[in-house]
Order: sequence, then C-alpha cells, then structure tokens
Amino acid sequence: MEPPQGPPLANTITLGVRNVDAQRAFYLALGWPLVLDTEDFVVFELRGALLALFPVEKLAADAHAEPEIGQGGIRFNIIITVDAPDEVDALAETVRRAGGRFTKPPTDAEFFVGRDAYFADPEGNYWEIACAPSDNPVVAASRRAAGVEQ
Repeated sequence: MEPPQGPPLANTITLGVRNVDAQRAFYLALGWPLVLDTEDFVVFELRGALLALFPVEKLAADAHAEPEIGQGGIRFNIIITVDAPDEVDALAETVRRAGGRFTKPPTDAEFFVGRDAYFADPEGNYWEIACAPSDNPVVAASRRAAGVEQ
C-alpha cells in the first residue's frame, strides 16, 4: 500500500471529559449540531471539524495512557474562526448564556490584527473565538482545510 499523498486528515478533536452529560448540555446550548449521541460518546459537527466528548477514563484506557485531569490552567485551546468582528461578540454572548467562563472578553487581539475572546467550557477546556483578515495565513489555511471559499 502506498503512503497517502499530502498532509493527513486531522479534523476530529476528542476531549476527555469527567461529566459527559454536563458537557453535552453545554455544547447543545451553543447550538452546535449533534452528529452522534450515545451514553458515553458524543460528537458535534463544526465547520470543517468534529468535536467528540468521551469519558477521560475511557479515553486513557483506549490510548493505554494515564488520564490527565486538568489542574485549572490552560494546556491547549481550539480556535473558532468567525468571519466578522461582531461575530466574535455574538458568539461570546451565546457562550456566556450557555455557562462558559471568559478569561478574555471580546476585545482587539493582542498578538494579531483582529478581534478575539477566550472562554473555558464547564470542565476548563479553552476555546478562542477569533476574527482576522482573510490574508492572515492561519485564517487562509483554516479555510482551505475546511473547504471554504475565500
């Protein structure tokens, strides 16, 4: 079998969570489309990616690794790219109503031209809502990866 050409398809993010029911409710409150919903595995469809929720103990068992329960700090974040600065504020309001905790409310971005905000879901998984000009290389690459025309 020949190796695949080009970069790998890596568009499913799995969060190992302590409380699947609470996490499911949070992401449903954001209005994200539910693709699969079982007792212990939940998948939401995002534009160009999937978000999976799986009990952290089962994720660790599946990976033959030890579970890491967050210590309250940031270890990673997932960027949600929006198309206009006011969409940062609108999505932030939806997140606030759903129970997200903001560490950085919507503001002019500090490390790029644009607008962003940071929030954590109920278990401390961090997300950034970001808007940057279409010529930003990360924005351009994320749109290509999602198959979204510029």
